[in-house]
Amino acid sequence: MKILITGAASGIAYLSALTLAKRGHDVYLTCHTQNQVKSVKQKVKDYKNIIVLKVDITKEEDRKKVLDLNVDCLYNHAAVGLGGSIIEADMDKVRENFEINVFSSFRLLQLVLRQMVDKNKGRIVVMSSIAGTIPIPFGGVYSATKASITMIVKSLQKELFLMGTCVKVILIEPGLYHTGFNQVFLDNKYNNGKYFSDIKNELYNVEHFLVKLGEKKELDSIVVKIVRAVEDKRPKSVYRAPFSYAIMGRLYSIFRS
Repeated sequence: MKILITGAASGIAYLSALTLAKRGHDVYLTCHTQNQVKSVKQKVKDYKNIIVLKVDITKEEDRKKVLDLNVDCLYNHAAVGLGGSIIEADMDKVRENFEINVFSSFRLLQLVLRQMVDKNKGRIVVMSSIAGTIPIPFGGVYSATKASITMIVKSLQKELFLMGTCVKVILIEPGLYHTGFNQVFLDNKYNNGKYFSDIKNELYNVEHFLVKLGEKKELDSIVVKIVRAVEDKRPKSVYRAPFSYAIMGRLYSIFRS
């Protein structure tokens, strides 16, 4: 299977690329910048079935280049996180967050999906987050982007069922994993705000403690789910991990008021 993975310079997507390559798939591992491409190429030089490419999903010319690869599976992973209170959010950053996490991801999905539907064959795996299910104080913008992409995919799944196509679109909803993303997200949540300045330091310390306590250090449990989403003959509509966060998400959806 030919698989393209966006935003795979590090973390979950990078480990997924290595795992899928070890399982015999041909992997197009894409990075946002040329410097990342250079670094990752060096790290994966022993993998003959991994090709590292620069793909900026916010650029239409890069998105259309993906079509030339004629992949069997697209794993849409690229995303950024914006923190901060809703009342103080910088609208330019809000737009940037939605541009990357929703609009650009949606557009790439749309282009590849049309190609797959025409062939009546293919699979798209979309990285969302438990944050799209459970609202996070001072993380509302990021949660909103993930909730948006989740609803887009869930609606699309119903449309594809009505079409009777063999093409599948699958959601991944991970909890907290130690990739560095959460630390960057937390570090920019409370900067330069005046409305919560009196409790900023307390919130910062509490959240860092809770994240450190709750993060899964090993990425294996989520990578296993991603591999299943790619390979299962009858994939689930949603894969969640780790188990504790999957249960938390289900309980919240049942008991929220």
